[in-house]
Amino acid sequence: MPGTSILLPFIIQGLAFGAMYAVTGTSIVVLYRTTGVVNLAFGAIGSMGVHIVWSLMGGSLILPEPRASGFAILLYPALVAVCALIFLIYGWFLAPLLDRRDALAKSLGTVALALFLMGIMKERWDTSKPRSMHFPNSTFRVGGTVVTTTQVLALLFALAVVIVVGIYLKRTETGTAMRAIANNRETSGLLGVPVRRVEAMAWFGAGILCGCVFLLLPSLFKSMDQATLTWFVIPALAGAIVGQLRSLWITFGASLLIGVVESVLTPFHGNLQFLATYRRLTPVVISVVAILWISRQRTVVLAGREMT
Repeated sequence: MPGTSILLPFIIQGLAFGAMYAVTGTSIVVLYRTTGVVNLAFGAIGSMGVHIVWSLMGGSLILPEPRASGFAILLYPALVAVCALIFLIYGWFLAPLLDRRDALAKSLGTVALALFLMGIMKERWDTSKPRSMHFPNSTFRVGGTVVTTTQVLALLFALAVVIVVGIYLKRTETGTAMRAIANNRETSGLLGVPVRRVEAMAWFGAGILCGCVFLLLPSLFKSMDQATLTWFVIPALAGAIVGQLRSLWITFGASLLIGVVESVLTPFHGNLQFLATYRRLTPVVISVVAILWISRQRTVVLAGREMT
């Protein structure tokens, strides 16, 4: 079993990835509580934004590598803008078409969006070749371990997002409207809440968070490819499931746990090699355990009687 000195860098890296899972999970929870949609296209939208910015940095849609320049830094906000715009377009024009459908149908709509974007990326870019795009970064040492500013920024950003979003939902008029829509959409509309506008704001806010996450991710990955970025949403969804798609703080904690466990299993070898081989199953295992724990005392009413 690897020693503490070996595991420490993986723990730090896991906290950074867990922080990005947490921000993504926060976006999923807020959007679900407002619109009833589990957004499975989060990763595909972010991946599209990354590929567009990567192309702009290279000056051509077919160059194999982006060129580094001062102008490239000015293009980073474009990633946030692209993600927010895609979210807003879907939330304003397409999501309302599924308003009266069940939660599964609403979520499958985002799967269709993800597949559509993946098709565009596969057609426009050679997605078999990993890309590289790095946020300005520097390093320092903590206890003999190299830590990057991006890793610290990721953790601080996730913490700030959870605090700010929590306060926003509880203390602002729009946040109150979002919570009201989550409780009862029809009644909220009858009481004068501009349902469609509030939902569009929720989509737009989720898009901004998506852009911020994928602005930091390239510096955490050694290389980027379409599949890795697109399915980045899965571990984040597991954290949201542990939080029952309601609690931001439980989602935050579960996401950090998933990131750390997934990362610290990487250096295992020998008889424990299987832990490293199957470490990608960490989100699935944790979410299944959480579901079993949450449902352990579920009460069912049958023929007027409560049964557990």
